[in-house]
Amino acid sequence: MAEERRYADEEGGFEVLVPAGWYAERDPEVGGVEVAHPDGAGSLHLVGVPQETGDFPDPAEELYSFLEEQGVELEEDEVEDLELEGGAEMAVCEYLSDDEEEEGETFWLVGVATAPGALVFANYSCAAGEEDREGDTVMRVLRSLRLRAAAE
Repeated sequence: MAEERRYADEEGGFEVLVPAGWYAERDPEVGGVEVAHPDGAGSLHLVGVPQETGDFPDPAEELYSFLEEQGVELEEDEVEDLELEGGAEMAVCEYLSDDEEEEGETFWLVGVATAPGALVFANYSCAAGEEDREGDTVMRVLRSLRLRAAAE
């Protein structure tokens, strides 16, 4: 098993902890980075979005905006605010959606992390009921995010 390590995405402007036994690789189809365990319940995708130099968007507002575009309505108390290293901030939430391709529901953990000049969108998904298998590890990965302005 590979040891725990940090993965740096220079293009996306972030670093993240990769737990022992997990992998991190660029996702050529949707961009960003996929972090997952080969035998895990789901996968975590992280995508850096370039921001104007010095811009420091509110992560909760960005999260609500994204979820609204997806047709997901949440109450304010359903969003958790996290403080990240280096003064960065993150807003995360969980919800279930119907899986259109298979019977059942999909569990989603979605978050937006921001720092001056940096924004990272994160989403983890798995079959509903499987989220407890990796939930603590996924949250540890998200809490490990270090943001910096993306390379231009």
